Amino acid sequence: MILVTSIIGVLGMILLPILLGFWLTRKFKLSWKLFLAGAVTFIASQVLHIPLLVWLTVMFNDGTLPSPPEAWNTIFNAVLLGLLAGIFEETARYVLFKFFIKNVRTWNEGVLVGAGHGGVEAVILGVIGVFTVVNMVALRNADLSAMGIPADQLELAKQQVEAFWSSPAYTGLLGFAERIFAICLHISLSVIVLYSVVYKKPIWFWMAMLWHAFVDAAAVYLMPGIGAVAVEGVVAVMAIVSLAILFGLRPKFEERNQPQVPTEAQAG
Repeated sequence: MILVTSIIGVLGMILLPILLGFWLTRKFKLSWKLFLAGAVTFIASQVLHIPLLVWLTVMFNDGTLPSPPEAWNTIFNAVLLGLLAGIFEETARYVLFKFFIKNVRTWNEGVLVGAGHGGVEAVILGVIGVFTVVNMVALRNADLSAMGIPADQLELAKQQVEAFWSSPAYTGLLGFAERIFAICLHISLSVIVLYSVVYKKPIWFWMAMLWHAFVDAAAVYLMPGIGAVAVEGVVAVMAIVSLAILFGLRPKFEERNQPQVPTEAQAG
């Protein structure tokens, strides 16, 4: 059963963003260019983000950078990873709205850009998930010792294969659920950053950055203690909060984009 749910999960991660993009572009009568702009923005942020993570990992592992006490490792990693995600992704959003699509000024446009940003992340992770499922199927009955796997990694490989096939069926859907919550978060964050640009209120950009950092840090910190299912429950609550912020900002954009009545007409 884990195979069936895993296939449903990875296909959902790939198809959901595409269907969401189709639905939003038709509903809002907007161009796919905005969806693609959000997607490119996410990829651009990772071009810098991922190499920095790799570099920091190397620096901490070889002692170039001092590691925190072992008791603080989890919270240190959670805060660092959360802050880096918030800094890179929200800065990328800000640059996009400020310099590349300066004519974007409506709530609907911000939603579509956010759907592209979170959507492409889901698609990428879904494609990676497809390869993972294919590997698990191929390795299930294979003789791993005859596949050239180094001896020091052989036992770990066996454990990973066994862990996959012995997992409860529902775990195959956790990644899909997480992507749904993440897309809600990304749509909200995109609208928050757009609001900061349109209304020239930098505090909202910093709020977006800190909210993004908090959500990511909380997920990383809680995972070892409460497990994946409970973490997804926490992230779901945060997604609901994000949606509340998203729809709370909608009237602000509508007020700004209402047609202005000339003074002469008002007097008449």
